[in-house]
Amino acid sequence: MNAMTAPCFHPDQFMLSDYAAGSLQGAVALPLAVHLEYCQQCRRETQQLEEVAACLFENLDPVPVGEDTLEQVLRRIDSIVADDVAPAQGAVPAPLHAGIPRALRSLVPAGLDALDWKRIGSLRSSRLRFGDSEREVALQHISAGGKVLGHGHRGVEITVVINGSFSDQDGCYRSGDFLMRGPDDVHRPVAAQDGDCLCLAVLDAPIRLEGWVGRFLNPFMKIRPL
Repeated sequence: MNAMTAPCFHPDQFMLSDYAAGSLQGAVALPLAVHLEYCQQCRRETQQLEEVAACLFENLDPVPVGEDTLEQVLRRIDSIVADDVAPAQGAVPAPLHAGIPRALRSLVPAGLDALDWKRIGSLRSSRLRFGDSEREVALQHISAGGKVLGHGHRGVEITVVINGSFSDQDGCYRSGDFLMRGPDDVHRPVAAQDGDCLCLAVLDAPIRLEGWVGRFLNPFMKIRPL
């Protein structure tokens, strides 16, 4: 991750508020968590939102609970701690996770090279097993100078740049930048000439390829959640 350059593209405050409240649906929270690792500005705003929520919570009227509620909460905490500690006992060597945000490391346990990559032109894509039945979560790798086929979107695609950069007709996107594309957006990403580009993408519907290629391939385009 590049700590020298702050991201220029961010989620809106509504998404940050939902994230701070823990109410983002499924895999939608994942790219935002990745963005926060790069973006001090959004981390600060999220912390402020959490502090406001905590103040509001303190002012709520108390609600009676069952006698065994404390015991249930303690058991839940114990299970969470156990889940967090267990992977560390068999942790993979650090080089496997070099350059991979912490929020993604459990989804890439054996490193990027061990993933099942599928190639379409200059783009390689590998689906990640996240467990959201409605959304596909994938890493996308564009070779240096590579051009992705022009495409639109049948739903919402959220992208966060992890390493490198790419550009389209709307701008240039670098490490940590957070982008949302919808049904009205059509673009053709092009990776920078000086290096490959790696992104995280979350889709709730297939993309729609442009041109004659799309006429042949679009009927077969699907998302495949894992």
